[in-house]
Amino acid sequence: MILKSIFFAAMLALPIAAIAAPCNKAAAQDVRKMMAEFAKWELGSDTGKIKVTWNHKTDSQSTNGILRLMSAFADADACLMGYPRKIHFYRMGKQEGIASPDHGVKLTN
Repeated sequence: MILKSIFFAAMLALPIAAIAAPCNKAAAQDVRKMMAEFAKWELGSDTGKIKVTWNHKTDSQSTNGILRLMSAFADADACLMGYPRKIHFYRMGKQEGIASPDHGVKLTN
């Protein structure tokens, strides 16, 4: 149920930086708050990069579910920051995917 709420809130925050349209910052902030239940994130030394680590609540998610979570996180972050950043996603100790301003969101495994 909470994943559906995240996806719904993410849809409200769209469209994002890809087409330079204004976004709904309140909805993007809601996505960020909901994501805190599933992940922790930290900035690297370069604030243009983020490391997101999914917790055990995502272990049962399908590949498509994880891809949707990654996209929702990246879209909300781009909305709040005003530009897309490079985001590395980790799950179960391995890199799961990457969101890049140049190449979008992709799974790496």
